[in-house]
Amino acid sequence: MPVGRLVRTGLVGGVVSLFVAMTGLLAKVATIHLVGVQVTGARVLLLLSPFIAGYVAVRPRVVAGQIERATTSSAATYGSVAGTAAGGLAAAALLFTDRFGVERIRAIFIEIDPPLLDVISFGKSVVVGAVILTVGGAIAGAAGGAFRTLNPAVRRPIGTAVGVTLLAGLLQRIIPIALVQLGIRANWLYSPATGGLTWLGAFLVLVTSLAISWLWARRGIAARDRVRSAVREQPSAMIIVGLIGIGVLITVPLLFGAVISEVLGTVMVFMLLGIGLNIVVGYAGLLDLGYVAFFGFGAYATALLTGATLNTTAGSAAPAFGMHLNFYVAIPVVILLAAGVGLLIGAPVLRLRGDYLAIVTLGLGEMVSILISSNWFKPLVGGPQGMRNVTDAAIAGFSFRDPQHFFYLALAFVLVAVFVSWRLANSRIGRAWNAMREDEQVADAMGISTTRFKLLAFATGGAVGSLGGALFAVKIGSLTPASFEIIVSITALAIVILGGMGSIPGVVVGALVLIGLPGLLREFEEFRLLIYGAALVSIMILRPQGLVPNIRRSRELQEEDRSQDKWAEDLAAGEEVAASITPLGEGSG
Repeated sequence: MPVGRLVRTGLVGGVVSLFVAMTGLLAKVATIHLVGVQVTGARVLLLLSPFIAGYVAVRPRVVAGQIERATTSSAATYGSVAGTAAGGLAAAALLFTDRFGVERIRAIFIEIDPPLLDVISFGKSVVVGAVILTVGGAIAGAAGGAFRTLNPAVRRPIGTAVGVTLLAGLLQRIIPIALVQLGIRANWLYSPATGGLTWLGAFLVLVTSLAISWLWARRGIAARDRVRSAVREQPSAMIIVGLIGIGVLITVPLLFGAVISEVLGTVMVFMLLGIGLNIVVGYAGLLDLGYVAFFGFGAYATALLTGATLNTTAGSAAPAFGMHLNFYVAIPVVILLAAGVGLLIGAPVLRLRGDYLAIVTLGLGEMVSILISSNWFKPLVGGPQGMRNVTDAAIAGFSFRDPQHFFYLALAFVLVAVFVSWRLANSRIGRAWNAMREDEQVADAMGISTTRFKLLAFATGGAVGSLGGALFAVKIGSLTPASFEIIVSITALAIVILGGMGSIPGVVVGALVLIGLPGLLREFEEFRLLIYGAALVSIMILRPQGLVPNIRRSRELQEEDRSQDKWAEDLAAGEEVAASITPLGEGSG
């Protein structure tokens, strides 16, 4: 394998490490002890970049029409070269900063300070820290390269076990509280001094997760197939499984308290947005970047129909138009109105596709955000000051403003949205959307009314998205335009892409990862967008089909990979044939 390629891969990993340090994330996680005193968040991040560099450096290549795979020993060697380059670049930056002067560097990069240098040098001198970075990078890179060559049946359980152990260390503020509420002492699992896992606790978590992952890899697929066949043969079995799952979810607020319920409530609001956008993007293949319009419409429509008031400098005032409907009477009206808004937004963009559709919908979404904050709409929705006194959706005095109570309301809405989305995916409408997504011209030639089904996708997606806005209004109790900016659309799209386009379980997992984890890890709140970007880049490189992909979408990507490999093989074979042909005039005389 070319050394230059290995070095370039390693240097990219080193640049990533430096970027993380300059954003302040490295210093932020330096005080988080994951396991004992030795394993901290900063040290894991410093060694993660060379590990990933070694992992990426030994990916299979197509050489002369053949797929070339490295052996474990050669992969470890190649990975160590890439890891050395990654760690060496960080070490060189450390030495340069110390030599040039921290204060001079700090004038440009404000996050660079002596405590950060102490973190990067592992609490040692600068020279010793540079050696540790280089040698540690080489070892981590070798481990990443060797890890890549392992059999997937071995690699996946190990990766899952290590990931679960690190995640358990990060959730040191959540899991111990849950254990205490269950009457279980947590001192053996989490250290009272550092807050992180004890070495015994880390070992037990690692072994347990490794065993579960290994058993799932060996027997999980067969067990899942047996359950599916049983459900097909006996539909009542599906009802029983569903009731058991709902029963488990109902106990979550009782077991984990208000903090977890608050986070999960927010997760389910964005889960509704993801389910609605999945209909538009995942099913129909229409890239909508203005989905915040439905979110805002659902929230404000719910507020107006249920008797909310405007925020004013003197207190509150009645809006120019308002009703005092019960929340559960207003919701069907909101859904119908949101479907109409979906038709209005979809009608002007029927002839657009791809990037052009994304740009236009982005503009339409921004128009809605600007309108609700303008003076023109101020008598109706309060302008920049917004609205308050939104209904709490109470039933017989049982208020849903409390996080533990709101969890049940959000769960009911999500279950309804999941059921509707699942039924649509397996209906004639869903098949028409899939045909449109794969090739719109062929679908049109086969007699599918693409115009009608596009409008139906926008209307259905808008209706589901408005439910998320309605729940958000109930949860917060007040509304301002700051809650309905473009970042909402980006977050919803990131949830769909990360989980897997067209996959309902993927949307659930994507919302838990992108909304749930940052919600539990409050110290990463200011780095939310950075984490979003890193997650999306990683998923596009390592698993483009998503975390829980749709089966049809996964097959499409596999077919694309096969066609690209075939093209590379044909190209290599053509070059060999061209090289073997003797040009005219050569070889004579």
